[in-house]
Amino acid sequence: MPDVRDYLTDVEYPCGREELLRCATAHGAGDQIIGRLGTLPEQEYADADAVHKLLGPESP
Repeated sequence: MPDVRDYLTDVEYPCGREELLRCATAHGAGDQIIGRLGTLPEQEYADADAVHKLLGPESP
């Protein structure tokens, strides 16, 4: 299963949810990845760790 991090390599932090979605889409993320990112609250994310903490563990 692809990791969200694989699609956010070019994100310039801090950024908002829309930028995360834009970057993931530009890197070819599928519906599952876009759906997970879409669950994030609309706020500014300081770094990748902040994103991953809110997303929680990857589903098997």
